[in-house]
Amino acid sequence: MADKKKDAVSVEKVYTIPLRSAWKGATRVKKTKRSVSAVRQFVEKHTKAEDVKISEKLNSALWVSGAKKPLHKVMVKVNVSEGKASVRLPEEITLEEEKKRFLEEKKKKKAPEAEEPKAEEKKEEAPAEKPEEKAEPAKEEAKPAEEKEEKPVEEPKAEKK
Repeated sequence: MADKKKDAVSVEKVYTIPLRSAWKGATRVKKTKRSVSAVRQFVEKHTKAEDVKISEKLNSALWVSGAKKPLHKVMVKVNVSEGKASVRLPEEITLEEEKKRFLEEKKKKKAPEAEEPKAEEKKEEAPAEKPEEKAEPAKEEAKPAEEKEEKPVEEPKAEKK
């Protein structure tokens, strides 16, 4: 069984599926339903997969305009492995990709942890400086308020009749 898993190769391709011809003769309220079926049929035909799964985001993208006005064509990314095909939008992230990104970020965070003692020393010095900085902006804010008060107020001119 272990040999079968090694032999199984996952292939990923990008297709642009024309949908207009699929729903052209359908009644108005069944057009989008037919376009979803057309996506399944297209993927089955081109990948020779028996089981086709359409992602939720792709399905909602097809249904975004409602049942009466479906998309004319859609670009999809198809992942085929062991007779099963999963169809999704090209920009959609899979769980495997998300896990890889998470693990990479975790590794990056572990590397700076070795340098934390230096950062803690800087943090101890920084709070002493911050109150002084806070006091200065308060003085600056007070100056514009005083300038506003010093400006003479113009009296409205009497209207001529």
